[in-house]
Amino acid sequence: MSNWQPSPLEEQRLSKLGKLEDAGIEPFPIKSSRSHTTAEVKELFVQLEEASEDVASQVSVCGRLLSIRDMGKTVFAHLEDGEGRIQLFLRRDEIGEDSHQYFRKLVDLGDFIEAIGVPFRTRAGEISIRVSGWRLLSKSISPLPVVKEQQVEGETVRYSAFADVEERYRQRYADLAVNPEIRE
Repeated sequence: MSNWQPSPLEEQRLSKLGKLEDAGIEPFPIKSSRSHTTAEVKELFVQLEEASEDVASQVSVCGRLLSIRDMGKTVFAHLEDGEGRIQLFLRRDEIGEDSHQYFRKLVDLGDFIEAIGVPFRTRAGEISIRVSGWRLLSKSISPLPVVKEQQVEGETVRYSAFADVEERYRQRYADLAVNPEIRE
């Protein structure tokens, strides 16, 4: 018998999981249909851009959400897979009101999603995906540890509450998610 007690944040995420199920959204689907990795999307976009060809081909990427910035009608998110990271651009007008609200209210950092859309370059110059549809692949119940990075004299210094080596071994999934150099 387990004596696990969810933290308030885990209770909130379990509540969101229940709301997703009540809405008829499968929080743990059996399979996904990824067409490209994030690195392949960026490489393809640059090649087509350099050749002055139409870059409006649709792609499908899957990965873990590492950041979400909600601007109201528009949401920016960073998705990371085993190959790299790419920005997602979700507009209410393009994905629909219900889909937009589900993303804003029920998706958390650490969740795995599949995003379908067209790559483009933002005004800031970042290659992104203009999302036309998305699907939850796995709801994250436990939050990822917070890691702060700072550049000091050309070196990346990490400050983390997740620095204990023994805990990093016990929670290997979290260590791999927040420390990219460990994966390599």
